[in-house]
Amino acid sequence: MVKRKSREERINEITQAAIDVFLEKGYENTTMEAIAQKAGVSKGGLYHHFQSKDMILIMANDKISEKIEELMDDAGKFSSVKEGLLFYIENYLRYWLEHPNETAFLFLSLGKILDNPELLKYYRQFTRDYIQFFEQSFKMGIQLGEFKEHNVNVSAMTLVAAMDGILSYMLLDRNLTLEEVVKNFEEKFITPIENHKQ
Repeated sequence: MVKRKSREERINEITQAAIDVFLEKGYENTTMEAIAQKAGVSKGGLYHHFQSKDMILIMANDKISEKIEELMDDAGKFSSVKEGLLFYIENYLRYWLEHPNETAFLFLSLGKILDNPELLKYYRQFTRDYIQFFEQSFKMGIQLGEFKEHNVNVSAMTLVAAMDGILSYMLLDRNLTLEEVVKNFEEKFITPIENHKQ
């Protein structure tokens, strides 16, 4: 007897199939029928889980975001805030560099946010949560005496912007190594705020 797949397994399969079809055909040319076919489900089965391809696009982004949230959780387990931040920077960049389909899908999604109010709302919330993660990390570093008092909001925003910016350069310039980039980020974003009076 064939074991029935759980709802979560089925949604994961549909989401992965959608990512593949979106990348292959582009968002505009992707149909629910094409996603259903790729996922190996009936069109009715697909509509049972998702009412539209917009909903699938948001769910696919949500699934990819889970990986980033896992990295945040792992970074928070370090006893040193500095080490946690460096772990996060390295593994965040590594994730996107080692998952080209997910990276391409991220760029495809970012190109759609102005046309899709729900996706825009999703990314606004994710960005707020993302910046808050860094603000909290910098605050914790100050409380623990690892970092000097400084504007944690500015530190968080500039670090996030720099990570997403350098990612584009790393995709284009193979001479930029992950090790070198992490070292440069430490020098630019961490060393200047370190409290050496401990």
